[in-house]
Amino acid sequence: MDMSQSLNAHLFFDGSNYAFWKVCMCAFLCSIDESVWDTVETGWTRLKAAKSTWDKAALAAVNANSKTLNAIFCGVSLDEFHKITHVTIAKEAWQILETTYEGTKKVKDTKFQMLTTCFEELKMSEDESFDSFYGKLNEVVIEKFNLGEKTEDSKVVRKILRPLPESFRAKVTAIEDCKDLDEIKIQELIGSLQTYKLSLPSQDDQ
Repeated sequence: MDMSQSLNAHLFFDGSNYAFWKVCMCAFLCSIDESVWDTVETGWTRLKAAKSTWDKAALAAVNANSKTLNAIFCGVSLDEFHKITHVTIAKEAWQILETTYEGTKKVKDTKFQMLTTCFEELKMSEDESFDSFYGKLNEVVIEKFNLGEKTEDSKVVRKILRPLPESFRAKVTAIEDCKDLDEIKIQELIGSLQTYKLSLPSQDDQ
């Protein structure tokens, strides 16, 4: 399968799935070559000297830019392509899409602050299912990741345990006494809490 077929099958951006596309495209570009992803992060400047005088490093840089730009062009719909069709530098094409769908740095900073506040204040009510609570928490974590910050697993674990309602207090205490919160896996914790929730009496039984 050639590059365009692979991208169209798995990394196609139609304007409605930018966060997913961005993460996948980052991984795809890195898999081609580390220098390919570097053209997104550091950019590329065309040399003014005649191409016949370029050394190996200059030729490698222009080839990396071309590969990156081709991957981006092949990975977007016609409507998205029209936004970047005039661009010859991969970093500029990337930034146009990033600004269009994530906003300027000021907008991203504002979103990040809102998500940070939401993360800190999120709590689980007594009548809420654990799955609902974790779903909301995980959504915030994913949105922060899409803005460029990975939330450490240990921080997520502590966040899950801290705001649980009183009905979970015995289980939380047991986990804190018996487990290293820096080592426990999130999915292991979720499974344990889901099982515990099922053992609690329902509102109808009380």
